[in-house]
Amino acid sequence: MKVKFDLKSFSIITLLFFTIVIISSITDIIADIKQGANAAHIFQETLIACVALLLLLTLLYQTKDEKNKNKKLLRSLAEANALTTKTSQELLNAKKVFGDEISKQFLNWKLTKSEADIALFTLKGFNAKEIANLRNSSEKTIRNQLTSVYRKSDLTSKHAFIAWFMDGLI
Repeated sequence: MKVKFDLKSFSIITLLFFTIVIISSITDIIADIKQGANAAHIFQETLIACVALLLLLTLLYQTKDEKNKNKKLLRSLAEANALTTKTSQELLNAKKVFGDEISKQFLNWKLTKSEADIALFTLKGFNAKEIANLRNSSEKTIRNQLTSVYRKSDLTSKHAFIAWFMDGLI
């Protein structure tokens, strides 16, 4: 049978162990003094009790220190999550604005619905063959529509087309 302890349980068990050792040692020292035990024996037991007390105090200090560190880490994590959420929302808003601007530009160029779809796929990095597969069209039809998009936009190639939109972002 495998027994697993988490760090908190282990700390509690260790604290209890040292507390029992200290109480037992003090009780034994008192009993030894009452029975007249020799000084070397009493010194030895006192030393064991002091070491146990020192270890207990060290463990208590380290436990408190770890709790403080964990609280700071949890605060930092909460702040990072809040910042990430804010940044993600800002990014979503920026993507929406950018998408709206792309649509406006397509209208300005008087692209048909089909041409606008193909132009959007092109901006997303798809090539003519991939767009044809996505639209269940022939590659030749897509190439003809891309030529029309480039002509209406006064641009000469896929790279120039993408660069036109990316130029203001970088």
